[in-house]
Amino acid sequence: MAYLQRINYRPNMDNISAKEQESLQTKFDPGSVDVIINGDTIRWDYIEEIEVAVAARQKGLAGWLVKNMVMGGDRYHVAFYFGREEAVIINLTLPAAQFVVQTAAYYLPKRVVYTGPDGVAATSEV
Repeated sequence: MAYLQRINYRPNMDNISAKEQESLQTKFDPGSVDVIINGDTIRWDYIEEIEVAVAARQKGLAGWLVKNMVMGGDRYHVAFYFGREEAVIINLTLPAAQFVVQTAAYYLPKRVVYTGPDGVAATSEV
């Protein structure tokens, strides 16, 4: 089982386009005690798991066109699980997904399970 590794620096949005930064700021608003995801406030200490998943697309020409021409490449969903609930930020580019997960790694006060692709954020097995 992989755990999100805490970091001691606050991530920045330098690698995220201005348009996506604006969109992300309406969906994800982190603070020192809690985070607002899609308008819902969640205390950092309630979060138990973070999952990153590649957004599903249809196979075939239509799926390829949407993925590459409309969306500009792969998109990712970042899910935060707490108790029996979840909060999901959808259709993020890889840099935006990395920003969200690394920001969580900065603020989270406890160890949290991470599932998803390698390279999004630092993880540890212990």
